Amino acid sequence: MAIAHFSASIVSRGGGRSVVLSAAYRHCAKMEYEREARTIDYTRKQGLVHEEFMLPADAPKWVRAMLADRSVAGASEAFWNKVEAFEKRSDAQLARDLTIALPLELTPEQNIVLVRDFVEKHILAKGMVADWVYHDNPGNPHIHLMTTLRPLTEEGFGPKKVAVIGEDGQPVRTKSGKILYELWAGSTDDFNVLRDGWFERLNHHLALGGIDLKIDGRSYEKQGIELEPTIHLGVGAKAIERKAQEQGVRPELERLELNEERRSENARRILRRPEIVLDLITREKSVFDERDVAKVLHRYVDDPAVFQQLMLRIILNPEVLRLQRDTIDFSTGEKVPARYSTRAMIRLEATMMRQALWLSNRDGHAVSEAALDATFRRHERLSEEQKTAIERIAGPARIAAVVGRAGAGKTTMMKAAREVWELAGYRVVGGALAGKAAEGLEKEAGIQSRTLASWELRWNRGRDVLDDKTVFVMDEAGMVASKQMAGFVDTVVRAGAKIVLVGDPEQLQPIEAGAAFRAIVDRIGYAELETIYRQREDWMRKASLDLARGNVEKALTAYDANVRITGTRLKAEAVERLIGDWNHDYDQTKTTLILAHLRRDVRMLNIMAREKLVERGIVGEGHVFKTADGIRQFDVGDQIVFLKNETSLGVKNGMIAHVIEAAPNRIVAVVGEGDQRRQVIVEQRFYSNLDHGYATTIHKSQGATVDCVKVLASLSLDRHLTYVAMTRHREDLQLYYGRRSFSFNGGLSKVLSRRNAKETTLDYERGRLYREALRFAENRGLHIMQVARTLLRDRLDWTLRQKTKLSDLVHRLRALGERFGLDQSPKTQTMKEAAPMVAGIKTFSGSVADTLSDKLGADPALKQQWEEVSARFRYVFADPETAFRAMNFDAVLADKDSARHALQKLEAEPASIGALKGKTGILASKTEREARRIAELNVPALKRDLVQYLRMRETATQRMATEEQALRQRVSIDIPALSPAAHVVLERVRDAIDRNDLPAAMAYALSNRETKLEIDGFNQAVTERFGERSLLTNAAREPFGKLFDKFSDGMQPEQKERLKEAWPIMRTAQQIAAHERTVQTLRQSEGLRLNQRQTPVLKQ
Repeated sequence: MAIAHFSASIVSRGGGRSVVLSAAYRHCAKMEYEREARTIDYTRKQGLVHEEFMLPADAPKWVRAMLADRSVAGASEAFWNKVEAFEKRSDAQLARDLTIALPLELTPEQNIVLVRDFVEKHILAKGMVADWVYHDNPGNPHIHLMTTLRPLTEEGFGPKKVAVIGEDGQPVRTKSGKILYELWAGSTDDFNVLRDGWFERLNHHLALGGIDLKIDGRSYEKQGIELEPTIHLGVGAKAIERKAQEQGVRPELERLELNEERRSENARRILRRPEIVLDLITREKSVFDERDVAKVLHRYVDDPAVFQQLMLRIILNPEVLRLQRDTIDFSTGEKVPARYSTRAMIRLEATMMRQALWLSNRDGHAVSEAALDATFRRHERLSEEQKTAIERIAGPARIAAVVGRAGAGKTTMMKAAREVWELAGYRVVGGALAGKAAEGLEKEAGIQSRTLASWELRWNRGRDVLDDKTVFVMDEAGMVASKQMAGFVDTVVRAGAKIVLVGDPEQLQPIEAGAAFRAIVDRIGYAELETIYRQREDWMRKASLDLARGNVEKALTAYDANVRITGTRLKAEAVERLIGDWNHDYDQTKTTLILAHLRRDVRMLNIMAREKLVERGIVGEGHVFKTADGIRQFDVGDQIVFLKNETSLGVKNGMIAHVIEAAPNRIVAVVGEGDQRRQVIVEQRFYSNLDHGYATTIHKSQGATVDCVKVLASLSLDRHLTYVAMTRHREDLQLYYGRRSFSFNGGLSKVLSRRNAKETTLDYERGRLYREALRFAENRGLHIMQVARTLLRDRLDWTLRQKTKLSDLVHRLRALGERFGLDQSPKTQTMKEAAPMVAGIKTFSGSVADTLSDKLGADPALKQQWEEVSARFRYVFADPETAFRAMNFDAVLADKDSARHALQKLEAEPASIGALKGKTGILASKTEREARRIAELNVPALKRDLVQYLRMRETATQRMATEEQALRQRVSIDIPALSPAAHVVLERVRDAIDRNDLPAAMAYALSNRETKLEIDGFNQAVTERFGERSLLTNAAREPFGKLFDKFSDGMQPEQKERLKEAWPIMRTAQQIAAHERTVQTLRQSEGLRLNQRQTPVLKQ
């Protein structure tokens, strides 16, 4: 999002403006301005995406009749002419005009839904008319919203000022007895309410879209950011600036000069302290990439050199932690930028989770059974599930969470919970991100509530502070960002209070937004409303209540008594039994799901389940689909799961679908049930984050409901995960486990009743930041293995850089000491690390980029494709080489935006790149006209060939870079020096091999365990560098020839000599390993043969 812009102005005759002219300009329409009897025509204006003219629900009949059967622009024209006719004063204020920036992260359709939501809640609800248009200028989507300043009445328009009504419903009077009046619309307070309402709705819709972005509408000063606010430049100011630039002169406008001064000052501040940019970004996003940094810098820095310097200083800042490296999406060939966060953000979230866990283990806010019973008697209509939820959140723990959809009875439940707490002597207060939600919590649940920002302000001023007799209820907790949530959790910890989080099931899904709420409930568990209504059997509903209350053993007993728990000796047998039962029970008319906690179990279960369906002919072998996790086969009837949010498709992470059409790299799937059922077309080049969905992880099933569930229990489960897994079904559930592994850990009931099984690994002191970063990334749906590899690789790179720096520093200090004639300290006898037998290659003749450039130039597939491109250039352009230079192909290769712009220009205006072949017109010959026709026909083909070449080159670059990095990593491995004892053993083995007496030598080699271990380690290094069997071939008998040249490529002459000397010893080590593998294989074969001989054979 370029900027959080929300501005308002009054359309006034005193300023020379007309509301009809404004409407015509915004609607890009032609309108009659009746007051001046003239026509305004803005039909040539571009950029209109959407327009609406909306009336409040109680709008009078005259306005509805006037606007009936009119277009949106026609309705706007008629209404605003009516306003112009009503206002008589020469300086009359006609309308309020709001200009609001829209987020680039949302699609146009999503932005339209966002604006409608805002208009309905904050404009129409106040009785105002809303005339709004959506303009989508490149990089600057925004709306213009015009509202009335007078209320609508049955006769026309009401007064602009209305009496202030007091709490008693009567007009407020001054001390002199006069009635106090206020503006009906257009006041500063009214503007602030609208502004806050817009940013609340905006953040709500960003979260719904799964986008980890929070827009703060406050000023930089209030946010604590050391930047000067820039000035919004309107259309007129920008036009003046553009004309001045075209003429090469300095624009003379005070507004432009002031804005430029502020930009320069901000650039100086960023140069002094680049961390300001990180402060600005992390207030909106917890995870960011280089583009986010560049967007901020672009606002204030024009100098390219300064821009690049600041980019490097910010990205290489010690506080920045890279979570994921630049990668290429192999399914699309597109580059995925590196993802970053800050150490402060990671530590903040980790601290918040540790505090939440600490609160969950601290008692002190329990209520008596008498208070609960009294409240339940007063609220006889409470369901058993609502009572269970109240019992849970009113328990002794100082933190609790409850999850339920809208209309699930959360408000009724919270009202009763408030009464319970108040009976026990506690003060109950509440808060929400939005004023509307806080107002609803207070009106419907009777909990004194404010916005979260208001609470923070009051606490900072020492007012209404929490204490150990306070219960704080946070509504819509899933909408709260990590920083704000951490602040509230910390406040509760320090005050000795209790906090209750209320959220929605959608906020449990592993998407980027809502990570704070999800991180907490993942640790402490939650009460869920509408759970027991899933189960159709009464005993299952009771068992679900037991699970919700934490009585896991009682629930397991109920399921075991009804033969719903299957235990086998081993886990592998449990898996086989689960798949067999699933296959037997499989019914295409019912929804089914297999749940497991571990990803590897899920993958295995998906493969086995699909194989069963293929055997029965229910699902075909399938068509190849290249997913982000590898090749999969999809066919009609397959159940799939989406693994990433994609708003254009309307799918979310964890959503289950069924394939109804399938082709290579393309499927059509059905998602949803009943009225919500719809088709989704998935093409691999656009979306590849999906997998088979017969089995899924327990985390992804949160909030889901299916007919039948089968659960594979593992030792990683705990009480919360068990509750989620065993409450997803309507009709049936079966749990499978391996008795042996569970018996070693206390039995099934004990393992599944544990609290927070993850804590044994998460809070391990060593490598805490690493684990916290992994947890942080997991909460945002990032690929954990990629994050882990990136963190470890970056840590290794940093260590190597520090080693190099320290080594350089030692040399410089030693040289400095020698210059000043300082004596070195007396030499002491120290142990010295032995030099490697064959040192790894650490320096190379060229960089990775240079090597890649050479390889790309020699790639036969790229050469062939480029010949196609060259041929097309010759078909299209009269002078193909000049046209090629004009296209600036270096920029096309280096930058995707340049490539896209160049290709668009080629398609739309090929003649602007170079003269086309042939001619047109009266004087053109038939041959020339034919040449022009062929040239024009080949323009789309040229674009297509260029796109194909760019795609092939990008893919080849990634592949070659991976191979080159792997090669450099491999040849950098040192072959360690051997101890004298190990060296003697290898020499004797080599002599024995020459005498063809290997068994005797092997007996000698195996006699000393330490020496054998050393030889094994030596052989491991040889294998990692040169390959497992590379030195066993005939070509490796002597240290010369093609194989030796291949292994010594890039070595200095002295390194090659060391390799020659080590060659026989390395070959002998590999021969020992090969002999051991052969002996092991023979033993296994002999054992198998003996078993077969001892097995009795029945003769017929």
